[in-house]
Amino acid sequence: MKRVLPALALIAGLSLAGCTGNDPQDDKAENGSTAQPTSEETPKATQLDKDQLTEIIESTDVDGQSYTTFDMSAASGSDAVKVLETSEFEPAKCKNLSMAALNVAQQSKGNTVGGISSDNTLSVALMSFSDDDAADSQLKSSTKITEECKDVTVKSQGIEMNMSYETFDAAVPSADETVGVRAKISAGGQTVLNADTVTGRVGNNIVTAANVADTDDEKSVPETAEAFVDAVKNAG
Repeated sequence: MKRVLPALALIAGLSLAGCTGNDPQDDKAENGSTAQPTSEETPKATQLDKDQLTEIIESTDVDGQSYTTFDMSAASGSDAVKVLETSEFEPAKCKNLSMAALNVAQQSKGNTVGGISSDNTLSVALMSFSDDDAADSQLKSSTKITEECKDVTVKSQGIEMNMSYETFDAAVPSADETVGVRAKISAGGQTVLNADTVTGRVGNNIVTAANVADTDDEKSVPETAEAFVDAVKNAG
């Protein structure tokens, strides 16, 4: 199992965080605008705290599956991440982007809580920010890392792994914006994991759903994302 920890750590980080921890101001600069909307233009967003996010995860069932929470900020100290830190990446820049994704709970100003389904096949992450712009930047980041690191090779502990990513159209009608990412992880000529990640923005909140085990149901991830998007909207 340790031989595939770097791959699983990477996909778990990208799937759950759905971001690279970049500064929202970077995206505003790229768009040529730093102006802030006035309170008359945009109502002040209500940021959900960790207790509220925990309640949402633990009270939401999807297709018969309940969810238990875990502290995503604890992931940075896991054995998997320690292995990842000593790994070699090609392209090299993807190591920094991946580590940033795994450490998103510390790097972002949002409140973040993760959850895992009762059958251990699906994961969710809920993030709540102080305003819509920060959440929008977070969503854009998931597309950015997919574009810059769509084909990554990782060497660690005598094994070489390849992670390839591509975006796909993900339908979550109740979300303001949605991004779908499909990942394939292989090692030793064999597939380790095929994973779909669907990330949706609901105002100043981000909902990410992903499968952490191979499933034959392509609808399970977007349906899970939609269920949690609706739960976040109801909580807000």
